[in-house]
Amino acid sequence: MNECPKCHTSVSEILETGFVGCEKCYELPEIKQAVDALFGGKRHKG
Repeated sequence: MNECPKCHTSVSEILETGFVGCEKCYELPEIKQAVDALFGGKRHKG
């Protein structure tokens, strides 16, 4: 999937600008991976 099914923002646009189009953008696999890499996982480490 290369774009959000709700707002049609492309993954490349999100990764380029750092801005998502809507809450559904966070469900895209590529965006989930980028957020996990950016924040280092799902657990708070202090």
